[in-house]
Amino acid sequence: MGIEFFHPPALKNQNGRERAIGVEFEFTGLPLPDVAALICELYGGETEKISAFKYRIKNTTVGPFTLELDFMLLREKKYEAILKRVGIDLSDIKKREALEDKLNDLASSVVPFEIITAPVPFSRLYMLEYLVERMREYKAEGTGASWKHAFGLHLNPEAPRLTARSILSHLKAFLLLEPWIRQDARINLTRRVTPYIDEFEDRYRHLILSEDYWPDMERIIVDYATYNPTRNRPLDLLPIFKHLNRELVDELIRDNRTTARPAYHYRLPNCKIDELGWSIAEEWNRWILIERLASEPDSIAQLCRDYQRMKKEKLIRFDHNWIIHIHRWVYNVIT
Repeated sequence: MGIEFFHPPALKNQNGRERAIGVEFEFTGLPLPDVAALICELYGGETEKISAFKYRIKNTTVGPFTLELDFMLLREKKYEAILKRVGIDLSDIKKREALEDKLNDLASSVVPFEIITAPVPFSRLYMLEYLVERMREYKAEGTGASWKHAFGLHLNPEAPRLTARSILSHLKAFLLLEPWIRQDARINLTRRVTPYIDEFEDRYRHLILSEDYWPDMERIIVDYATYNPTRNRPLDLLPIFKHLNRELVDELIRDNRTTARPAYHYRLPNCKIDELGWSIAEEWNRWILIERLASEPDSIAQLCRDYQRMKKEKLIRFDHNWIIHIHRWVYNVIT
């Protein structure tokens, strides 16, 4: 069905189980109850309404789903305390539902809805394409439907290994490939100018892409937090670091929004759910290039040397020249 999903170099995690991938879609144009109904139609399950802004679907053939409006003030009902302070009582269920419906309609015009899957085994990832196709039929809107839509597709692939060497190899591979991926994926302008996928700064790139930078996990986490005290990176490593050392991450970064999990949080792709021919596989296959490079230590070493050399030469239009250079490696992999 459409584009083939590339296989990762490591199909199993370090415990010998099939790796899994969580997926997050940001979209608008299709109400959450309708999305819940589509999911149950495709995969079975039962819908639980938490509020007008949040639903859960349990017991589906691909695991549980969460649907929500991506706006914490509404999702966590913080508006209730605000209204109570000015004398508005929401104890009447009809008043509450009427207000939530109005807030939902208003907020959904400026912030996205989100579908969040539980980790799906790699062998079943293709099944999520059925949902993309059905949502497209029902006129869901993605990144390109409006200049206001800074909507992303987030992939959360389980790490094949939770060692310092493996995690740092993936980070190095991402930094080497990122300029090429941004060009190849045509990352939406609105998403590029918002802070959600801010690029890693040059000082940090220089540090990570030093050929001899292979410290222990604690040093990697401290350096990451020093240069990146935020979730807003195209490859967000805070979830995996928090899984490995919650105490250290909480000490370094005061942000309770990060959920610990043994997975990379790849935030870069657009969510072009309304565009004919677009698929999760297209974005997944770009991630697999990162995993392929991460599994080739000799290639990483050589490309890090090339990167540092080209930076020292201070070439005009460095990114353009680097994209041409890294494309040779990509070409050899995909042909």
